[in-house]
Amino acid sequence: MNEQNFETLLDLHGSNLSAWPENLRAEANVLLAQSALARALLNAQIDVDKHLVDVMVVPQTYGLEQKVMSRFAAHKRRSETGFWRGLIWNPALAAACSLAFGFYLGAANQELPVDLAEDLTYMTFYDYESWSGDVDDES
Repeated sequence: MNEQNFETLLDLHGSNLSAWPENLRAEANVLLAQSALARALLNAQIDVDKHLVDVMVVPQTYGLEQKVMSRFAAHKRRSETGFWRGLIWNPALAAACSLAFGFYLGAANQELPVDLAEDLTYMTFYDYESWSGDVDDES
């Protein structure tokens, strides 16, 4: 084991060598006896672990659970009323928009010929005759 492997294992397993796997622990102890750099790395990791323990302490906040649950309950009540309101108003709004759009189309089409179906039929058969080859060209 070299210093680079030892540093990687320190990051992986932490500074408590007794928590390391047994074969790696034996190699680490041999390296620590031989290398001053390995001892410095271990001491640095011990300092980091001590600071992490101090930082990871979460202060107690009294009533936090009650505050969170009351906000959740209020949000749930709002979402339930919003669901029922949406269940009623969304179809009504869709129907009103469809009706308004239908009135608009009806008013906009006043300028079109009354018998649009007849004109379309004429255009269809006119195009069909020229494509089918059944009718000879008179030119």
